[in-house]
Amino acid sequence: MRAHRAHSGFTLIELLVAIAIVAVLIGLLLPAAQKVREAANRARCQNHLKQLALATIHFHDTDGAFPPGRVENAGTATVLPKPPPGGYTDGAVLFGSPTWLVRILPHVEQQAAYTNWNLRRTFQEHPSLARDHVVPLFLCPSRRGAQFAIAPTTQIGGITLPCGCGFPGETVTGGATADYGGNIGDLSPGSSGLPTDFQNPGRGTGVIVTCRGRDDSTDWLDKIRVANVSDGVSNTVLIGEMHVSRGRLNATPDNGAAYDGSRFNNSMRAGGIGAPLGAGPDDDVFGMGAFAFGSWHPGVCPFAFADGRVVNIRVSISSATLERLCNRADGLPIEE
Repeated sequence: MRAHRAHSGFTLIELLVAIAIVAVLIGLLLPAAQKVREAANRARCQNHLKQLALATIHFHDTDGAFPPGRVENAGTATVLPKPPPGGYTDGAVLFGSPTWLVRILPHVEQQAAYTNWNLRRTFQEHPSLARDHVVPLFLCPSRRGAQFAIAPTTQIGGITLPCGCGFPGETVTGGATADYGGNIGDLSPGSSGLPTDFQNPGRGTGVIVTCRGRDDSTDWLDKIRVANVSDGVSNTVLIGEMHVSRGRLNATPDNGAAYDGSRFNNSMRAGGIGAPLGAGPDDDVFGMGAFAFGSWHPGVCPFAFADGRVVNIRVSISSATLERLCNRADGLPIEE
């Protein structure tokens, strides 16, 4: 009689049980792995902000003031530098000056990229080599890499936000985008009493604000210096992560070309009453998301202060306290 050999392989039931155990283990380990990845991304994000803050402070030390967020003619929609003889060929395009991110390029080891810019010409007059240059330091690793940071040229319709601020319908030139914005201040009305005052030349209550141009030079008026930050550089926001809703990365007006000064919110944001801190990528910030600070890091948004330190601020911060942090000279204590 032939003896039966014992099978050394798995039975179907044993195989299914093993697969189930592996699936449970993966389910347990995946959230932990995601938390570790997010912690690493948040640390890198804070490092990016630290380097940007130090670069901006170094700009102040060498140029005598913080960089202008953008440069415009006071009281008009025309940006400096002046249009070329005969005007521009497309009247439907709003032309903007290069933003503060262009001016700090030499201070973030981007001297070669900076040589492609002429600050006396508009963003739109520059070649794509300059407009589309992505700087990884300008990006939050929790959102994207450098290969996903260019906004296309597009046509948008007119938009009016709850504050009365708006975006006209126009052709918008594309370019490299960013995740960090300079602090233009709060939404305090200026001398005209209009809710749009904060974004006009010399009206911003922050540190990196819209300024008036100076003839045909690269100099500017309305300079903000350390002495103008009377609330103290340790109490005033310099740069923060900009709120961008999920699915709106590289989409105008939420996340347009960062070097384009035709819209302040491409590279600057406001904070306070009327522009609270975004609570995450699915928060519309009461319709003001395109103007607000906010991150994709759970529960917090990182900010660099004007003294160079970086702080993770809870998204639950009150709008009144955020406003005091964004206003450089309101004289009010930070209680929260």
